[in-house]
Amino acid sequence: MKRTVILAYPGVQALDVTGPAAVFAAADDLLSQPRYAPLVLGSVAGPIETSAGVRLWCDALVDFDPAHADSFFIVGGSEMGLRNATKDVAMRDWALAASAGARRFGSICSGSLILAAWGLIGDRRVASHWMAASEFRRLWPKVNLDAEAIFVEDGPLWTSAGVTAGIDMALAMVERDLGATAATSIARRLVLSVRRPGTQAQYSNLLDAQAGRHGRYQALIGWMAANPAAALDVASLAERAGESLRSFHRNFTEATGQTPATFVATLRTDKARTLIRDGHDLKTIAHACGFGKVDRLSRAFQQRFGMTAGTYRLVHG
Repeated sequence: MKRTVILAYPGVQALDVTGPAAVFAAADDLLSQPRYAPLVLGSVAGPIETSAGVRLWCDALVDFDPAHADSFFIVGGSEMGLRNATKDVAMRDWALAASAGARRFGSICSGSLILAAWGLIGDRRVASHWMAASEFRRLWPKVNLDAEAIFVEDGPLWTSAGVTAGIDMALAMVERDLGATAATSIARRLVLSVRRPGTQAQYSNLLDAQAGRHGRYQALIGWMAANPAAALDVASLAERAGESLRSFHRNFTEATGQTPATFVATLRTDKARTLIRDGHDLKTIAHACGFGKVDRLSRAFQQRFGMTAGTYRLVHG
């Protein structure tokens, strides 16, 4: 039976391994016969220490024929772990052999650095953890890196951003193989609050803004995100924050790096983009996100993304 292989090494990010493996194992639980049978392989059999300090068990590469890999993925890890894995000739040769016949292959998190070093990317588009983007571009400036995407599929090559993004990518693979119902069932089983599309930005403006100025507006921003259709004009927000209009405008801008109006526009268009990806109609989205009318939604999209909401839906819906 062909299996889904995760290549690991000392210093790996534990969740890069266990997150996708949990998705594939859960998918097998839905089937009468296993389809994925996830397997963790290392250069030698035995335990390896992860960057989190816990240990994972690996089977040995030499004991598994690369021709029997339905899919394989190399995961991210510590700086030292990545450097050593890049120089692991046995693992590189196994991956090169497996890539010739695998239905899918790729990387999770900063594992893309290893893929590039092994020559497995070519001219395809790839994703990686945003923190690894500068190093990636320094080493391989000609590689088509998408430093914002949660995950990227380009032919048989699948690559994801950091840590939890590997779960999103694995769910997308399961949806491709078994359908949306199966993927949603697994997401519920894993208690995920939302399934993120690959085109969603991995760097969260909301999270960054909540941390600004020691989290001064954390509660307010959380409320805004949960209520995009509410009155989010500056006067209403200042009242909710318990500040004068002038003070709130100045303090919020200093804390988040955006004026209240710009922040609200970004929040609403991000929410609308997610709803478009989920298949909702534009009229419903316009009301749910505080635009009121479709033409206002489209103007906001044109300004933010360079295309109307209708065009965005045709391209990404």
